[in-house]
Amino acid sequence: MRLLRLSANDSRFKTVEFREGMNLVIAERRDESSQGDSRNGTGKTSLVLLIRYLLGGTLPSRFRRPEFEGWRFRLDLLLPGVAGSDEEVSVTRGVSEPQTRLSVVGWSYLENRHDLRVAEWRTAQEEVLFSLREDKPTELTSSSLWAYFLRNQFGTPTRALPTDADWVVGLKLGYLLGLAPNIAAAPGEVAALERQRKALNQAISEGALQHLQLDEAQLRSELAGVSRERERLADQLSGFKVDAEYESNQQRANELSQSIKRINEDLLALSNRSSELERAINAELPNLGEDLSERRIGRMYSELGLVLPDQVSKRFDQVVAFHQSVARNRAQYLRAEQDEVATQIALLSARRVQEDADRANVMNILRSSVAFDTFVSAQTRVSQLDSQISDLERRLEVAASVGEMANTVKSKRAESERLVRQELQERQAFLVSGPLALFRELGSEVYVDRTADLLVSPTKNGIVKVTPHISGDASDGIRGVETFLLDMTLMVTSMSLGRSPGLLVHDSHLFDAVDHRQVASCLNIGARLAEEYGFQYIVTMNSDFVGSVVTEGSFDPNPYDLDVGLSDVEGGGIFGFSFD
Repeated sequence: MRLLRLSANDSRFKTVEFREGMNLVIAERRDESSQGDSRNGTGKTSLVLLIRYLLGGTLPSRFRRPEFEGWRFRLDLLLPGVAGSDEEVSVTRGVSEPQTRLSVVGWSYLENRHDLRVAEWRTAQEEVLFSLREDKPTELTSSSLWAYFLRNQFGTPTRALPTDADWVVGLKLGYLLGLAPNIAAAPGEVAALERQRKALNQAISEGALQHLQLDEAQLRSELAGVSRERERLADQLSGFKVDAEYESNQQRANELSQSIKRINEDLLALSNRSSELERAINAELPNLGEDLSERRIGRMYSELGLVLPDQVSKRFDQVVAFHQSVARNRAQYLRAEQDEVATQIALLSARRVQEDADRANVMNILRSSVAFDTFVSAQTRVSQLDSQISDLERRLEVAASVGEMANTVKSKRAESERLVRQELQERQAFLVSGPLALFRELGSEVYVDRTADLLVSPTKNGIVKVTPHISGDASDGIRGVETFLLDMTLMVTSMSLGRSPGLLVHDSHLFDAVDHRQVASCLNIGARLAEEYGFQYIVTMNSDFVGSVVTEGSFDPNPYDLDVGLSDVEGGGIFGFSFD
């Protein structure tokens, strides 16, 4: 691939004609420019952004303004054709037109179709320029790889897109350095799984998922309790039969219990009465075989020395006979009452036995049956317990899955790290003799007193970590050189693998903080490598900066200056007009 020309449909635009090898786009300071004039509006950065836009990037915000209404930009370039030879292709894309479409003319790979979706244009570049297959990781795209070859972000050497995750950076750099993309992409799956796990844990801890908990032991205990209750209730229901008269039987049992209680109270009272009667009978029936006249009265009078006359003795015998008659009558009365009490006791005892038997029968019925509404309530409770058991089982499964996610993440991390180590070991000869050696060699050209190393290793998360490092203080200038050396190493290495489009563009900001002597070394390296490996290297700079580089270093810009005619005077910018 090689850029030929960048133009626009507005005559004010300064067309840029590119050449092979190194290209310098220099913004000049004119004599008529005042001290306060700025060269930020000359269009150096806009040039880089336009190339990216025409190669399938998004429209930069600086072009979303009324001044560019109706503008269409065109990029002419050479692309590999189906037959193998290069074909001159023109890409045209408007600013105010739909951003999802563009025009590509002259490329046989697209069967000379003109109107294309931007997605189709990107896919074609992925296949032809970057050798990406259909089964590639989704994060590996032409746009994401162009970010390393059409840089306008220079904060971190390895991160051309600030929003890229570490594993995505490792994937892109690993691919350009020759590593297998599926291995370098493995940490993406781990990262996604870890994000899910953390998000779920956070949602649970914050109460967003209140019905879930992650305490597996507590869930198992709750499940055991609910399952046991359900089992016990089901066993009870299986032995019961529904009794439509359950309530009346329950009432009958209560009535019998109350009746038996009263009978027992009556029997106690009758038993006490029988005992009282027995004592009364024994007290009212003394031994009447010895009458009072002969034993007591006679003895009493004898002791007094007196003898009762016959008439007195006769009268007293009559009294004794009357008394004995009264005693016999009372004894008969008490015995009759005692017999009545005994009869009542016998009747009540027989009644108690009968009612106790009746109550036992009713209780047997109650023990072996349930009321219909009770049975329905019990069945409803069983259904509720079944639902609760299912919910607990599901929650336990979720908790186990969340717990297993941590183990899965850990194992996948270890596996990813192992695969990356294995890949690096298998590619060691290529890496050592290729990109690592090149980076170190180029670094020694820029700094005679510093050591430059390109470090490639797996992290504990299995991410491919690429670190360009120059010994000494990590200043902005050092970081700029690290970025330059990394980009050159990526370009040469990826070209040798057929994974590069053969185009590298650096905005002037890359060298803002770099010592001018080191800038001269970098430009000389870029010119030499572009010629040696056949890629196109485009750099934008200000004329006064180039002058300092020439004065302090050893670099001749003349062979590479495209003489675009950019300047800081009014109308001297690439668009032919100034805007804020």
